[in-house]
Amino acid sequence: MDRLASLRQDISRNHEVLEIAPWFNPIAPKAAGYRTTTLDIFDTATLRERAAADPNIPREMQPDIEEIDLVGSACDVADLAVAKYGEDRRFDWILSSHNMEHIPDPIRFLQQSEHILRDGGILRMAIPDKRFCFDHFRPLSETSELLQAFHEQRTRPSIYQIFREQCLVAHPSGDRWLPAQRTLEFYERWFGPHGAVPDEYIDTHCWAFTPDSFELIVRDLVAFGLISLQVDQISPPKGIEFHVDLRKVADPPALSAADYFSRREELLVRCNQPPKKAPTPPPASVAGPREKQTVPRRIVREIRRVVRQAKSLRRAS
Repeated sequence: MDRLASLRQDISRNHEVLEIAPWFNPIAPKAAGYRTTTLDIFDTATLRERAAADPNIPREMQPDIEEIDLVGSACDVADLAVAKYGEDRRFDWILSSHNMEHIPDPIRFLQQSEHILRDGGILRMAIPDKRFCFDHFRPLSETSELLQAFHEQRTRPSIYQIFREQCLVAHPSGDRWLPAQRTLEFYERWFGPHGAVPDEYIDTHCWAFTPDSFELIVRDLVAFGLISLQVDQISPPKGIEFHVDLRKVADPPALSAADYFSRREELLVRCNQPPKKAPTPPPASVAGPREKQTVPRRIVREIRRVVRQAKSLRRAS
C-alpha cells in the first residue's frame, strides 16, 4: 500500500474531514470529492503566492493547493471551527501530515482536536521518525518538555528550540548523516556578549519523535487526565515517517495504574534501543508516481528551509 492509500484508509467521501496545513499535498482533497475543511496559518492567496515564488515546488503541483477554510494556528483548531461553524460542528477525521513536530503547544493541539472529533472519530497523523531524517542527531522530546510548553501557553517556538535545530540539523552525505557545524556561530550571534536574540516568529522542528517515544508521551498525557484520546494504532517506520491514529471514545476506559506503568517501562526500554534498520538518509528523489515522491521531497524541502533560515538569521544578526 502506498503512502496516500495508507493515510486515506477507511476514510470515505461521506465522512467529515478536517485537514491541517496540507500545502500542495492534500491527503483528502476536495478536488477528489472528499468533504474536507482545510486549516492553514496562511490564507489561500498567500499560499499560492508563496508556492509560485518557491522554485522547489513543482509548477504542476501548485494547482493542488486548495481553498483554505480556517485561517490560524493548529493549536486553535477547535476555537476556529466553532467560531465559523458553531459549537456543534464535529468531524469524523482530522488529518495532519508532518505538522506535529512544528506545533508550539502539542498538548493544546491534541485537546482542541479531541473537542471537535465525533465519538469514534480519529486524529490521524504522519510524523517524521527523527532517526531517519535531518533530526537524526537530536535527543528525543519527552513529556516534561511538552508540559512546559503547555503551561507556558506557548504560541511560538522558543529561541532554544530554534537554536537546537540550527546546531543539530543533519545533512545527508552518501549513506550517512553529517551534523551541522553552527554551534559556535549561533551561540555568539544570539547569546554571546554582543549577541541579540531574533524577535520574529521562526518556524522550526520543536519536537523529535520515534513511534515508541510518541506513544509514551500520549499514554502519559492520558494518565495525567490532559487528554482522553486512545491509541488506536502507531505504525512502525514507513520510510522516514510513522503513522498514528488516536481515537475519541465516548466512555474512556478507567486507567489501570499497573497496566500504565508496565507499558511505560516497556516503551522507555524500547526508546533507548537502536533502530533495527540502519538510519540512512533518504534519496533526493525517487522514481514512480507523484505520491510516492512525497516523503523524500518533504525532507529535502525541510532541509532547504533550515538552510534558507540559517542564511536569513545570519543576515539579520
